[in-house]
Amino acid sequence: MAALSADFRLGLRSFELSLGLAVERTVALVGPSGAGKTSVLRVIAGLARPDAGRVELDGETWVDVERGMFLSPERRRVGLVFQEYALFPHLSVRQNVAFGGRERVDDLLERFRIAHLAASRPRELSGGERQRVALARALVAGARVVVLDDPMSAVDTETERHLVENLRPALAGRTVLIATQRLSTVEVADRAVVLDDGVIVEAGTPEQLLARGGLFTQLFGEEVSAAA
Repeated sequence: MAALSADFRLGLRSFELSLGLAVERTVALVGPSGAGKTSVLRVIAGLARPDAGRVELDGETWVDVERGMFLSPERRRVGLVFQEYALFPHLSVRQNVAFGGRERVDDLLERFRIAHLAASRPRELSGGERQRVALARALVAGARVVVLDDPMSAVDTETERHLVENLRPALAGRTVLIATQRLSTVEVADRAVVLDDGVIVEAGTPEQLLARGGLFTQLFGEEVSAAA
């Protein structure tokens, strides 16, 4: 069990998290719009430097502002997919995915329905297709932690269903944090953590959180009722 501890200030907001991250498990980070999900992921991934505080994973210091310690994203070995994902415009889809590593490239191209686009360039793709390329690239890399910020926000409903079916096996063997607003993505996770104004207010399996009738139920209860 890895322990993630984050207590920091970014801009005018303070964040406080303490999570047990089981190896080879997926945790969904959910909350209302503006709760701070993306800010937390950016600091964990090394893409944003907090103004104060510290971040540790399993006793290893990633950030300690007071001591001037900022472990680089490369040293953290974090695979990233953010909503403002960046692809290499002059490389093909296959080359973009293989940039993260050489293993499992063909498997991930098939899983995320982009094998037929292997020779295409990013400028030729839709937003959803580019998002799937970024997701495959993050997962082909040998990252110890994978951080996904709403990884299916740009795909249609049919593609989403396919990705949900294939995402769990693709994430096997990794510790994963997913920030999402979609119940279908939450259901990929082993555990959900509800963030409100930078603080964890609920944690448990999706089923446990729905039964409690708290903020998680407010966020997703109507979707569950509609699907029933």
